[in-house]
Amino acid sequence: MMKHFGILMMVVGTLASALELPSIFSDHMVLQRAAEIRVWGKAPAGQDVTVTFADNSVTVKAGEDGKWLAKLPPLGPSEEGRDLIVKGDTEITVHDVLVGDVWLCAGQSNMQFALKNTDDIAPIIESSENNAIRLLPIPCTWSRTPKDDQPNKWRLCNPQTVPNFSAVGYLVGRELYELVKVPMGLIQIAWGGCRVEAMTRLEDFDKVFALKNVAEKVKAEVADINAKKDEELRKDKQRLSTVLYNAMVHPLGPFAVKGVLWYQGEDNHSEGDIYDAKLKAFAVSWRNCFANPTLPIYIVLLPPWQYGNEEGTRIPRFLAAQRRFAESDPYSGFIVTTDLGNPADIHPRNKIPLASRLAQVVLYKTYGIGDETSLAPTFKSAERADSRVIVTFNNPNGLKSRDGEAISFLQLAGEDGQFAAANGVVEGDKLIVSAPNIAIPKKIRFGWDKLANPNLVNKVGNPVMPFEEEVK
Repeated sequence: MMKHFGILMMVVGTLASALELPSIFSDHMVLQRAAEIRVWGKAPAGQDVTVTFADNSVTVKAGEDGKWLAKLPPLGPSEEGRDLIVKGDTEITVHDVLVGDVWLCAGQSNMQFALKNTDDIAPIIESSENNAIRLLPIPCTWSRTPKDDQPNKWRLCNPQTVPNFSAVGYLVGRELYELVKVPMGLIQIAWGGCRVEAMTRLEDFDKVFALKNVAEKVKAEVADINAKKDEELRKDKQRLSTVLYNAMVHPLGPFAVKGVLWYQGEDNHSEGDIYDAKLKAFAVSWRNCFANPTLPIYIVLLPPWQYGNEEGTRIPRFLAAQRRFAESDPYSGFIVTTDLGNPADIHPRNKIPLASRLAQVVLYKTYGIGDETSLAPTFKSAERADSRVIVTFNNPNGLKSRDGEAISFLQLAGEDGQFAAANGVVEGDKLIVSAPNIAIPKKIRFGWDKLANPNLVNKVGNPVMPFEEEVK
């Protein structure tokens, strides 16, 4: 009898004894405009919970597990700070709530990279006070199982709060606000050295056919994690599969958000083609978590870096996998950063131009502001004309040499398959390529090296995507 009583007390102890809200609902928060407003939490089983915001109110009942979810109708943007009121056995008031667009700023160290460490940033920090931009940094933590909450709180945007926030995240949000003119909520979900597997839900690896072998490895890894004590696991927990999704992402769902800015890959860079499939599983996880099957995901392609003594074509193959995901996913986009790296530093400090390029793609694809020059030109076709190769592009938009010199980082291969340096000139929006000793070109490469910073750009300086292709 005492044994059953003890079990009963354990079960009761897991249920809410009073009204609770997860930490994402804190003062100074931003709710997503033009989307169903989802508010959730815990309360004593069976209790009525009433949620009120902006003259809208809905009452729901807590389930047997104490969990409840309320859905309010979509609202337009508002910079007026209003109260979100939740009533049950007690009352919780969340003060100074805005309505605008919420962006998830996610990835590893280059997304975590603090604004204060960015080149030429002092004037931007000094002028950062803006009541319409709010910041939510999610603490770096891990968990074996999905957590219901992760303690955190929203912060006002000012010179005291922005220096330690994501440079890329803040700079993109700042530019979006300047042009869209609606409040921006920026949520940082980034941990240096994390793998994409760490940010992905366990069951979603099975949903991508190309990941069959990866899924089995992840399941085995998770079983091993669950069988060991904390101290028996590797110290860099951010590299363990699923653990960051469980602790840093799952607690935020099903909060409505506008989209994802994703700057990650250094820790997966050696994988080539399979990263495309891993991003698909990642997308399934985050779209499910935030209850949005069309959630945009914007990818920052990795900039050049030495990566030790690794073979030079490994990074271009990885960039191609990043691009393939973005091009195959109708709700995503990407930027090329071949001109924004530092071969001596995996964390380039020139985050201002990178963030601006990312913001321009977001503005064009999500908000309809700007034009196609924000899109990187990509390979379309390569056709042989005698000993020359004529290359055409998607989104060429005024191809030119950035420095007025011959097009750099070009190679052709003949029938022997050996690549040699080639010459290239721009004619209209086509690239004409030839090599002195190759009479019948069979393959062409552009920017196909981990340190390549080619000078072929569109009319606003957006670099052409590196490629390796057959010549027809």
